[in-house]
Amino acid sequence: MALEIEGKIVKIFPQRSGEGNNGTWTSQDFMIEVPGNFPTKAAFDDFNNAAGLQSFQVGDQVKVSFNIRSNEWQGKYITSLRAWRIEKLGGDSSNGGTQQPPVQSNDAAPF
Repeated sequence: MALEIEGKIVKIFPQRSGEGNNGTWTSQDFMIEVPGNFPTKAAFDDFNNAAGLQSFQVGDQVKVSFNIRSNEWQGKYITSLRAWRIEKLGGDSSNGGTQQPPVQSNDAAPF
């Protein structure tokens, strides 16, 4: 399931990396603020730089395309919003990531 949301990048977290069953992975979280009567924030994961987050900075107005992932870990479910494309809004057509959502794989989660 691919979804989209628009907002302003308000925080970019440090990049993490590690080793998994499929080799080395990287992950970088970022947070956007979604405008409205009751503005809210949502945190996304740019896994293996699929969305191209390094091309963006805090304050950029963006549209984020993402998939929802939920994994079971020790009897609890962890849900993440995995970004696969980020587009800058407001006249700049630069974007990162792929044009189609990636194939979902359950063995690549860095929990």
